[in-house]
Amino acid sequence: MLLQFKYQLKKFPIMIKIGYVGFGRFAQHRHSILQKRTDLQFMGFYDSSENLPYDYDIKRFNSVETLLNEIDAVIVSVPPYYAAKFCNMALSKNIHVFCEKPPATKLKDLEILNNHSNKLILAYGFNHRLHDSVIHIKEIIDSKKMGKILWMRGRYGKEVDQLLYSKSWRCDKKLNGGGILIDQGIHLLDIMDWLAGGFDFNQAILSDNYLKIDGLEDNAFINLYNSKNEISASLHSTITQWRYLFSLEVFLEKGSIILNGLRTSSGNYGEETLNIRPLNQDNLDDKEIIYSTNNSWKREMDTFFNCINEELPYPYSGLNEAKNIMNLLESIYSNAIWTKS
Repeated sequence: MLLQFKYQLKKFPIMIKIGYVGFGRFAQHRHSILQKRTDLQFMGFYDSSENLPYDYDIKRFNSVETLLNEIDAVIVSVPPYYAAKFCNMALSKNIHVFCEKPPATKLKDLEILNNHSNKLILAYGFNHRLHDSVIHIKEIIDSKKMGKILWMRGRYGKEVDQLLYSKSWRCDKKLNGGGILIDQGIHLLDIMDWLAGGFDFNQAILSDNYLKIDGLEDNAFINLYNSKNEISASLHSTITQWRYLFSLEVFLEKGSIILNGLRTSSGNYGEETLNIRPLNQDNLDDKEIIYSTNNSWKREMDTFFNCINEELPYPYSGLNEAKNIMNLLESIYSNAIWTKS
């Protein structure tokens, strides 16, 4: 079973030489986690930013090519426009790759990754799937104890400084592929698609009347449907929430599972609280579980490097999952109605 993926180390772990392409906030966070492992040798990083703040004793390379010549595995943390290119460069040199989301700006960009050896690991950082609360939700759904899913509702919102945000690469459509949906809402879309077993219908209203940047949505209102499993869902992704919010509600035939809040390093999204409410079932009690830590980043990293050591496939988000979510995103964007200010 996917969520019970375990390792029984069959041999002494090899020393893996690792590097970073892009060494911004997320890569540095992953580096702080990886420093606790004893089977990694940190060779350095490449980043095109001239004024990159970092406080680590790690070599800075002048080019991607020279870095890739020194490593066995790489973490790619760049704007999605460049992600597939750097992944391809690394895989072409027989280097294992972990890439942050989004995997690309367009589905077709991932085509260059099709022909690499399946002995190489290509993993993507959809870490929200790996929060303890989301894993628990998936386990309840798979157990069938509360019946099948009837519908889901998801909300993911934050507030931004309009001036600073609009000047960042996240508001460059070429670099990011779109607005808040592909940038942050993609996490929630990925979870809901995963829980539902995929969506084959969507309709959306997208707005750019706050940022006023053409083609970059500041709000996305989406309806989704899985016709095989008869699951309806709605999702709202926004930068005009005016308070940070994460909420996922799953209603089933025999009760509900509601997740409010998300444990993050910033603490902005509040406590990660899961409420499980069975419907008229004498043998099941209501539960409220509060998760005090976010284990998703460490779980991803441990799995990635243990898979390299054990020559096992990565069990979470790989190339197929990346293609699936990009296909759904493109369908949403192409079918959407845009509001104009």
